[in-house]
Amino acid sequence: MNRIGCHLSTSKGLHKTIEQCLKINADTFQFFPRNPRGSKSRLIPKKEIEDFLELRNIYNINDIVCHGAYTMNLCSDREDLRELAIRLINEDMKKIHDMNIDKYVIHPGSHKEQGIEKGLDLIIRGLNQIDVSNGQQICIETMSGKGTEVGSDLEEVAFIVNNTKIPLYVCIDTCHLFSSGVRLETSDEYLDEFDKLIGIDKIKVIHCNDSMMPYGANKDRHEKFGKGLIGESKLLNVIFSNRLKGRSIILETPNDLNGYKMEIEEIRGKFNELRNNK
Repeated sequence: MNRIGCHLSTSKGLHKTIEQCLKINADTFQFFPRNPRGSKSRLIPKKEIEDFLELRNIYNINDIVCHGAYTMNLCSDREDLRELAIRLINEDMKKIHDMNIDKYVIHPGSHKEQGIEKGLDLIIRGLNQIDVSNGQQICIETMSGKGTEVGSDLEEVAFIVNNTKIPLYVCIDTCHLFSSGVRLETSDEYLDEFDKLIGIDKIKVIHCNDSMMPYGANKDRHEKFGKGLIGESKLLNVIFSNRLKGRSIILETPNDLNGYKMEIEEIRGKFNELRNNK
């Protein structure tokens, strides 16, 4: 099945994330390269990166995902904040290249009442200033649509991906899709439209989250796997889709490590059960 993991903290050392993966039976993970609600970034010693790379190789923990800080807003109504976002993303590109990581997920941003057309234009202008010459794959995340958030509508995501000079990819989030009005029990309809507007091959990461909020609420509140208003069967319908084979599945559910371990084991068990019944 697809690689599966969760969001992990690197506060005790980047190399320690591999130990955490082994404890919870994960074969990938996601992390923040800096304070997710600020801009500060820890300088990672060369030895720590070397240990991380060695352990990854030994235990085959790969296809790792980096998630940009929430505070970065490429379509802010303030020029200084847009410039900060561009600078931080470029810093992160260098950082993840040193870690031999290519997938980098970002939220498109919030247009702050400037209007969706202005917001989309600013996002594209900002992304065109990002250096991905080392092969980094910037993945625009599908959003729930709260406030003036950009990216809850598939056509908005398609416009960004199809009009930016650098190669762009997509991270789909099950909670965000559900909250923005996508019916996950018929996810093939969404994937058909995605393939038509963008191309299924552009989906590189799946965030697997249940939702505390009802369908179409445009609110981003993650719940534990199968415990929310989406439910297990609809989540499995997405993450086990034959059209999404090979994508990393990342849990961002409200859990501690033991909780993540239980969710990962449950999902692997469901996959094996489905495979054995065929």
